[in-house]
Amino acid sequence: FELPRLAPLDPEDSNTVAGEMMPGGALLMMDRVDAYLPEGGPKGLGFIRGSKTVNPDEWFFKAHFYQDPVWPGSLGLEAFLQLLKVVALDRWPQYRGSHRFEPIAVGDPHTWVYRGQVIPPNKKVVVEAYISHSSEHPHPLLKADGFLVVDGLTIYEMKDFSIRLVPT
Repeated sequence: FELPRLAPLDPEDSNTVAGEMMPGGALLMMDRVDAYLPEGGPKGLGFIRGSKTVNPDEWFFKAHFYQDPVWPGSLGLEAFLQLLKVVALDRWPQYRGSHRFEPIAVGDPHTWVYRGQVIPPNKKVVVEAYISHSSEHPHPLLKADGFLVVDGLTIYEMKDFSIRLVPT
């Protein structure tokens, strides 16, 4: 399914959508969810895959370091965390409106191996997340491992990344 492109659509857009828990278009790093299996993955806790068509005109290519037009690494991690948000909102819809996301869950260790870049000539980014832990107490928490792949080449591996829903 397609993810909605809500305001703000670029970093200079001051419009927002009240109460929305997913980022606006300027920071929406996935175009669509290609697969979601709530009981999938190695631990049976969930699997999700999302993708994004690389648009060489996106704002972040111009905003990176001087003469270095790449998709910043932090936005690749943001893509992964956005997939976890989709899972969390599906798993715990009752918290929509009363909670906010705490990414990355404060105090929870994680690792990231980075071996490449997304550059303007690339065509497609695919991100996969395998839920490794899910708990609801004291606050809803998801942990996951996953990969970011650009044009068929795996360039990121994320382990033990987590998001938590906390009261607003």
